[in-house]
Amino acid sequence: MSLDVDTAIAILAIALALGFDFVNGFHDTANAVATVIYTKALKPGVAIVMSGILNFLGALIVGTAVAQVITKIIPQDAVTLSIVVAVLVAAVLWNVITWWFGIPVSSSHCLIGSLFGAGVTAAGVNGVDTHELYKVLMALLISPLTGFVAGIVFTWLALQLSKDKEDPGSSTQHHPKLMRWLHILSSASVSFSHGSNDGQKTMGIITLILATHFAKYGYTLGEVPLWVKASAATAIALGTVIGGWRVIRTVGTKISRERLSHAQGFGASMSTAMIIMVASAIGAPISTTHTLSSAVAGGTIPMHGAEKLNPKTLKLIVLAWVLTLPVAATLAAVSYLLIRAVWKG
Repeated sequence: MSLDVDTAIAILAIALALGFDFVNGFHDTANAVATVIYTKALKPGVAIVMSGILNFLGALIVGTAVAQVITKIIPQDAVTLSIVVAVLVAAVLWNVITWWFGIPVSSSHCLIGSLFGAGVTAAGVNGVDTHELYKVLMALLISPLTGFVAGIVFTWLALQLSKDKEDPGSSTQHHPKLMRWLHILSSASVSFSHGSNDGQKTMGIITLILATHFAKYGYTLGEVPLWVKASAATAIALGTVIGGWRVIRTVGTKISRERLSHAQGFGASMSTAMIIMVASAIGAPISTTHTLSSAVAGGTIPMHGAEKLNPKTLKLIVLAWVLTLPVAATLAAVSYLLIRAVWKG
């Protein structure tokens, strides 16, 4: 039995969505493992495999509140395969470009910006649900600010617990075993929470495709099938295991001018994990990348002082935060117009 063109493209769109999930995984490996690798709390291979497993579990067993929000940004009556494919092409393209340059950019920003750009290009103001979009944008804005403050607080608490403020002139780090294990635990928590939030974004996109083209088989926007959860969880886990060393180096060595300590790594990771889990529970698709980067920056202040922050790297991260939404939206708009020029699906 041969497939019609629209069905074949719908299947390819699902594969592209899983490709985005895979790219998300290797782009965001740094979110969980950069601090434990650069403080030598864990060997790189062990840290990355642990992160991959926990990303899989987080994506598979946490609910689908975030996925449901993703399905609502473009109203169902405006969704077409052309829009979905354009969204995925733009999101993957910008993710790969920023990964190549080692910039910790947000996959969430890529996806939300792409949804906006393709939706508006296809259907004007009716191509996006402004209420849902506003809620998502607020979450994307608040999460890194919260991460910065939480990074300060958690690192300060960790320093009080460990009573071990690192000597900046020392070439080795001497940390209590307790703080090392707390750091590892917090890193594991980031991996699990990352899967619970970012894995759901791909689930939402695939659910959109299924409800748009395969509704006759019983697929709706109201339910994410188990096979979708499992495939999205597997894709993000595989991407994580392959790892993104370019971004790991940025988070681990370039945000602060001083070497990361276990106390700072614990403070950044634990605050990030808690923020993401709350976001996943309430259905807020936030940026793990910017939350953690902000928390690492915040944790530098009680550890070494604000003067040890690296302004060049911070400006690059902020610039990526500002540019990603409009760039992804533009890429999606152009992709949609090109797709519509050659295919009327």
